[in-house]
Parts: sequence; C-alpha cells; structure tokens
Amino acid sequence: MSRILIAVVVLYAAIAIYSVFDCALRERDLIKIMPKAAWLAVIVFVPVIGIVLWYLFGRTSFPQRRPSGPAAPDDDPEYLDRIAQSVRDEQDRRRRMRERGEDPDA
Repeated sequence: MSRILIAVVVLYAAIAIYSVFDCALRERDLIKIMPKAAWLAVIVFVPVIGIVLWYLFGRTSFPQRRPSGPAAPDDDPEYLDRIAQSVRDEQDRRRRMRERGEDPDA
C-alpha cells in the first residue's frame, strides 16, 4: 500500500511541477480566462482541481490567429500589379526597338 501511495505522490508532484512550469513559461497569448499569476496561484494552492482546471480551461495549444499579409508573392495584389506593369514596360520597350529597326533580343 505504501508503494502505491509513494507512486501516486511522486506522480502528482511531477504533474504539479510540470503544470507550474508550463504555466510560467507559456506566452501570454496562449493563456485563457485568467492572467498567468492567477493560474499559477490556482495550480499551487488548489492541489488537484487547480491542475485539472489549468489543462481544461487555462491553456491553449495554438495562438489566436491574427490577420496576416499574403502568404506568397502571387497572393499579393500589389505584387501582381508590379509584375503586370513590368511585362507591359518590357513589351513597350521591344515594340519601340522594332519600330526603330533594332533587334530587341540583342
């Protein structure tokens, strides 16, 4: 019986220590409902229930998505406009060279 009790206490201590470090080192954006200090107090002063509450309600694995810019250059309308303008400029340059009798590929 004492071995089981020791194992349970060691397991609880490991989970409690992990929970404290998890909360303390987690970025503010990844903590829900209460501030970090409040969660640390709940984890430490409300033994089993505090840890359960932390894992169920306090932490999130993914940061809140913030609107971001285009993921790739071809998703950016300004980039596509610049590309289209450079293609038009190159076509105009080649047309003017042909009109002057020059070889545009030289």
